[in-house]
Amino acid sequence: MTATTDRAVAVTTPGPPWWFLGVVVEECPTSPRGPVASVATLPEGASPPLHVHADLDDSFYLLEGTMLVRCGDDIAIANAGSWVPFPSGVPHTFRVMDGPARVLMVHADDSFLAFVHDIGRPATVEDVPDAADGPAIDELDRVSTVHGITNLGPSMTDSEARQCLERLSPRSDPSVR
Repeated sequence: MTATTDRAVAVTTPGPPWWFLGVVVEECPTSPRGPVASVATLPEGASPPLHVHADLDDSFYLLEGTMLVRCGDDIAIANAGSWVPFPSGVPHTFRVMDGPARVLMVHADDSFLAFVHDIGRPATVEDVPDAADGPAIDELDRVSTVHGITNLGPSMTDSEARQCLERLSPRSDPSVR
């Protein structure tokens, strides 16, 4: 006798990739009750504008790479294996350093993926990401607002990130071991 149930375990693969501001985002199928997960591959130098989510706790697990992360007044280095939470209402940004990064993003709802679909476009095998292909800042601000995101300032520059890294790194004092 074979038991049947109305629940089943399904092994699925990520959905089709999307180009989103020079980043590849792949949707991970999840339960309709949430949470919503996606994987993003970010090129070196990727940095969103300083922004805040009105109602969404933004978070990701860094699978590969290194990032300088800013959340409110706090700045930290995130490496592979780091969990990076950005609470709603707190301004945040990051910059991918020294090579590409891959992150597993986890959200309570699909509002971020809806934003990806509004700003981005489906990717094809022949595509190569180019952040310059993204929308003008006024269009990005408009669509961000529709999805509960307020852009507060520019992306983090490489120079700013390197200055922060220098301040965060242990001093190169030979007496400190």
